[in-house]
Amino acid sequence: MEITDVKIFKAKRRGPVLAYANVILNDYLIIRRITLIEKNGKRFLSMPAIATRDTKDDEKRKYRDICHPLKNEIREKITETVFVAYDEFIANEE
Repeated sequence: MEITDVKIFKAKRRGPVLAYANVILNDYLIIRRITLIEKNGKRFLSMPAIATRDTKDDEKRKYRDICHPLKNEIREKITETVFVAYDEFIANEE
C-alpha cells in the first residue's frame, strides 16, 4: 500500500482536535475526514466514524469507525505520514 497524497485541513474549533486530513491510497481510494488529535501530550489519529444510537438507550450515542486499518503497521504508516504532512502544513502557515 502506498500513500500517494495527503491533504490537511485546519480545524475550526479549539480543543484536542488539531486538524483533519484526507488520505489517498495507491491513487485509487480516498479516506476523508481523518481527525488529528493531541491529548495529554500525545498525538494520534481518529478514523472517520458514524454516530449510532444504542437501541436500549436512545439518549446515548456510540461511534463506529466507517473504515480503519486492519494491521497495526498500516495504521502506524498512515499516522506517521499524516503527521509529517501536518507539521509541514503548520510550518508553511507561519
